[in-house]
Amino acid sequence: MAYQGRYLKIIIFLTALSGLFCAWESVQAANIPVLMYHYIEAPLATTTLPGLYLEPQIFESQLQEIKKNEYNVVFISEVADSLRQSRSLPKCSLALTFDDGYEDFYTKAFPLLKKYNLKGALYVIINRLDTPGYVTRAQVREMAESGFIEIGSHTFNHPDLRTKKYKDAVFEIRDSRAELEKISGYPVRTFAYPYGHFNADDLSIAETSGYWGAVSVKPGVSQSADNLWQIKRLRPGQLSGQAFSDWLRESFRSKY
Repeated sequence: MAYQGRYLKIIIFLTALSGLFCAWESVQAANIPVLMYHYIEAPLATTTLPGLYLEPQIFESQLQEIKKNEYNVVFISEVADSLRQSRSLPKCSLALTFDDGYEDFYTKAFPLLKKYNLKGALYVIINRLDTPGYVTRAQVREMAESGFIEIGSHTFNHPDLRTKKYKDAVFEIRDSRAELEKISGYPVRTFAYPYGHFNADDLSIAETSGYWGAVSVKPGVSQSADNLWQIKRLRPGQLSGQAFSDWLRESFRSKY
């Protein structure tokens, strides 16, 4: 009987140990990786920002690893709401975000997200909708209606908000939300700062404009109510396969 008791204790210990890397997710102020993407296509030969590009096959490999490891992919608004309401998310939760609203999101990323039954957030620049290289208003509505994509604001014009007068910052942050809701037909719950740049006024405007939260480009995964208006994000880069899986697993253990 004593032997059986010791054996049972070992089993319980090993079972608990197997889930430690995701244990952070079951409590508030958790490690929640929010992955940040831009272009989902091969980089143009003329680009000066090759780091913003990710080839579709590499992106698909990352989605495959997310599915294989049974991570819980949530909308970024769910992350923000959990922080606002002091509610925990399911263990091993993460979010996928895409900035700027490029056309390749609709043609490359959106089909892959549907293929793997995964959610994502698309931050669009309103005055670039229906222009070459960007998604259209009709596509925005279609994606919002699909249930796979939530639409977030990335302002009207993608300015460096730090250079704007207060009233102009209000227009870009607050008024863009109302306009985007008309376009998408759905609530716009989160905001992304252009270039990741903002000042104290911009944070205050975002907080009082009806959003649930805002994403930054500050690297890290440690999310809490204290950084609700500058939620941290990670750039997964060109990692694929097991390398991506190992990197993502380690992110849940990060202290930042």
